[in-house]
Amino acid sequence: MELPEDKRQAILEAIYGARKIEAIKLVREATGCGLKEAKEFVEKLGAELYAKEPAKFTAAPTGKSGCVGVVMAVAVILGVAAVVVKMLV
Repeated sequence: MELPEDKRQAILEAIYGARKIEAIKLVREATGCGLKEAKEFVEKLGAELYAKEPAKFTAAPTGKSGCVGVVMAVAVILGVAAVVVKMLV
């Protein structure tokens, strides 16, 4: 996929900064392609760039959004809240 030179740098910065959703949006805006195609392009480009220059990345591309961590944090907070409520009652 050809990226316009003026958009390429912003896309690369988003990929290097582990801002995958931003990179996908930028690719879609720059090329007019669909969501699936843009996502696959960003994932492939991110993997290629990481293989060549891992030190440029602020975080390793994992293909995961980190939702499990958020769910776990919410579960812990709710558990602590439940214990506090039981202590007060």
